[in-house]
Amino acid sequence: MMDEDPPNTTYDHDDDNSPETKIRVSFILAAGVRKDRDNLELPTDPIAVPASIRKKGLSAVVNHLLDRSVEQKDGSDDDDDDDDDDERKLPAIPFDFLLNDKLLRMGLESAARKEGLSLEHALELHYFPARLPPKRESESEALPDWISSMDYTFDATSGDSLFTGGCDGMIRSFSSGGAKKKLQQTNAIAAHTGPIKCLSSALDGDQKMVVATGSMDQTLVTHAYDCASNSLSLHAVYSGGHSNSISSVTLSEPGSSEQKVLASADWDGGLAIWKVPNLENASIDEEAIESSKKRQKNNSSTSSSLTETSVKEVKPIRSIKAHASNISGMSWSSSNTSSSNLITGSWDHSLKVWDIERADCILALNGSRVVTSLSRSFNSDVVATAHPDCAVRLWDMRTNGVGDKQSSQISDRTLRQR
Repeated sequence: MMDEDPPNTTYDHDDDNSPETKIRVSFILAAGVRKDRDNLELPTDPIAVPASIRKKGLSAVVNHLLDRSVEQKDGSDDDDDDDDDDERKLPAIPFDFLLNDKLLRMGLESAARKEGLSLEHALELHYFPARLPPKRESESEALPDWISSMDYTFDATSGDSLFTGGCDGMIRSFSSGGAKKKLQQTNAIAAHTGPIKCLSSALDGDQKMVVATGSMDQTLVTHAYDCASNSLSLHAVYSGGHSNSISSVTLSEPGSSEQKVLASADWDGGLAIWKVPNLENASIDEEAIESSKKRQKNNSSTSSSLTETSVKEVKPIRSIKAHASNISGMSWSSSNTSSSNLITGSWDHSLKVWDIERADCILALNGSRVVTSLSRSFNSDVVATAHPDCAVRLWDMRTNGVGDKQSSQISDRTLRQR
């Protein structure tokens, strides 16, 4: 393989009199990458590269053209002058490449033929800095049981908070505050008698957060989290919406003048919508909280957040039979400031957009695989779904009109790590 050589290298094989097949390519900086960032933009004039070159080799080519240092092959015997030149250059940047809007994960010629692209013309390769996998700095503290769900919320005043739900029915809060910025557990509370299957957190007022959890014991609750004191306390119990294991929850992010909305889904495909009581109106018994903390320290099996007072009981405002099977993921639409549109994904292979106010499905897309999880882009209704075939699929769930089931821009892109 010669896909790591810079473009001015001769690609003739020692045991072959004919040079390796070349393909002409044009490197184009991908949209969304700042052109002034580290001067990453290249001329679009086509250059010839080996037909078998892969992502790593193309990354070396781009770094060479950017006059950055290029990682040498093992056993390279470059002279000292070349080593000195590399030391004066900027460090290499790993790049990823898009061919025909798909990540390049095979040889260039093979990818072009798979996409049905003609090799008579220069191929357009869109490049952008790759995201490297995180490096493990130290071993994290092992928790007593499996982590079955988690969510992250950031508060500008008090910093970030990570919440996890465990198979032991416990909610645990973590923060990376402090000088060392190391993730540390700040609190834990018994929320359910069965494993927690889903968790969602959101800001609700100054230095306050609400944490919603659903469990296999068919219970749905919200807890109030005070960022200043790191205290977790039961806030509300939600009843009458489900008769099976709760598999998914999501909290809306309304404006400060709007009441927060909670959507929950269960194993049977049922969907329930709830109005979340404001945390400002919840009065918490501090003695009960302290008593609960002491019982947790003593590892008492009866310790629970249910001992707190002033807990509200909430009934659903909507109940919908949304899918034929387990709803495995949900997200509120970004296109509706009133948070009335909800995106759902299910084991029945479908994704749907619901108008919650009218209890009507305004868009339904049927796939070929079970949907195991779902996440929406932060600034659009482009949705990523995960599946048992180890693939991530991208869906454009935007609609052109409320209630118009036919006016939709539908796109399905499959990403697979090879």
